[in-house]
Amino acid sequence: MKPVTIKNLLLTLCMLTMIKTNAQDQFSVLLFTQHDDWHYNSIPIAIQAFEDMAEEHQFKFNWTQRPNDLIEKLPEHDVVIFMNANADSLKTKHMVALKTFMKRGGGFVGIHGTADGENDNTWFDGLVGAKFVDHPKLQAAIVKVENTDFPATWHLPNKWLRSDEWYNFENMNLDKLNIVLTVDEASYNFTAGYDEIPLKGMGEIHPISWFQYYEGGKSFYTALGHKPESYKDKNFLDHIFGGIYWVVSK
Repeated sequence: MKPVTIKNLLLTLCMLTMIKTNAQDQFSVLLFTQHDDWHYNSIPIAIQAFEDMAEEHQFKFNWTQRPNDLIEKLPEHDVVIFMNANADSLKTKHMVALKTFMKRGGGFVGIHGTADGENDNTWFDGLVGAKFVDHPKLQAAIVKVENTDFPATWHLPNKWLRSDEWYNFENMNLDKLNIVLTVDEASYNFTAGYDEIPLKGMGEIHPISWFQYYEGGKSFYTALGHKPESYKDKNFLDHIFGGIYWVVSK
């Protein structure tokens, strides 16, 4: 038996590194977050969750809070995730980078507060699929799977009881969106806002997750994911990965 030399050891480590790198090359994901008063405590937990997801499913993962990185790094990635981030912090040059990314067939995943922006941006609202209006107090409700033949719902029960913020939306074009999840307004108090004025809800059909083809690329959005605990929930994380898988698939 030959003795292990430093040269052989380094060669072995190099080979293992190359194998690991190649295994993580199936696609690349860039997570973009924004610091705000409502979701900032989710960011570190979500980053760890996505790092674990990348290791489990073998894809490259990077994270940024710098809008300029959308210009510099989007060309190197297949998927961009906006987690509780919207277009309010983006200037024209950042929007141009995002539009170019989508036109070359990029994948977009929006999570929760991505639909909530103070500024009107028709193109970005179209990319997400709808515009946030309001939500009642956080409470438990029944989520209904409307499309069982989609990667983001394959693992879910037909009725999923969970606690979250149940967003109400406007500017939703149901002819273009493919709805995968709705929330049953009969299962929670949709009128319970944060003041004495009751909210209206959205009626019998209340979409909270969908996918679409958009401007040459693919877009997936879920309104779920308000609390930090969501990023420790296997069902929720598999829901997100299903969306990632769809937007990056050919």
